[in-house]
Amino acid sequence: MESKNHFLFFQEKLLTHSSEIAQDILSLLQERYPEDYKGIADEDKKNRIQILNELVQTIANNLVHKDNTAAVTKNWGEYIGEEAIKKHFQLSTYLHKMSVYKEVIWTFIDQNYQDHDNSSSGMIEIFMQVDHLFNHIIHGFSLAFSKDEQRRMNDYEEKYLKLSTPIVPVKDNVAILPIIGEIDEKRANVLIEETLNEVNQLNIDWIVIDLSGVYNVDDLFMNHLQKLLESIIILGITPILTGIRPEFSMRARQMGLNIIQSKEVITKPNLKQAIEMLQ
Repeated sequence: MESKNHFLFFQEKLLTHSSEIAQDILSLLQERYPEDYKGIADEDKKNRIQILNELVQTIANNLVHKDNTAAVTKNWGEYIGEEAIKKHFQLSTYLHKMSVYKEVIWTFIDQNYQDHDNSSSGMIEIFMQVDHLFNHIIHGFSLAFSKDEQRRMNDYEEKYLKLSTPIVPVKDNVAILPIIGEIDEKRANVLIEETLNEVNQLNIDWIVIDLSGVYNVDDLFMNHLQKLLESIIILGITPILTGIRPEFSMRARQMGLNIIQSKEVITKPNLKQAIEMLQ
């Protein structure tokens, strides 16, 4: 009970003086990192103090442990991380400044503890809890940057996959789709989607699909190729397959993909012969 009284005492102290502590944190940040705060606008300064004030209040409100303490502090850290990302701040810079936040809060606790109790054990408990809460905040903050990095990687991958599906118009009614490299589930789906969108816009009658750059002919590739061919035919476009390797033909027969041998799909040994046929 006595230990809990320590926490309640400093919870009230931190909440009462949160604005002052926030100002002290900003002052120390300006002293330690003068280049980062040189010429800071009044509105920006006001916003930073507000965030620091929220930080102190978040620490204070969770100083007395509750069941949702970890979740609340982590979520707050993630929210601040998302705000930092919007302003293009760096993760490493923010994490480095966290030590300043703790230093000011610890100093405030140390200065006020002497008026409350002379025992060192109680102060150590308070310090440990504050440190524990900061760990949750840092976890949430880092998580926001990790999610943002994953989003950007997914965006880059999506752009790369779209660029790796080049449809080249060669005549008013003819286009060529060269398929090159490995085809996984994600690339196969993008290949189908982008191809159908593109051929629909081009308003073509023929599409030459060159498979000479495909070396790994597995079930996934064959199934998606069949979907692509069926969709192209539904659009009223005639597909011409070129560059078919012997193992490709054997795999199609083994899987019973009759559409590749159907009259609706034309096959030619190479791209040159397909173009000559369409002259």
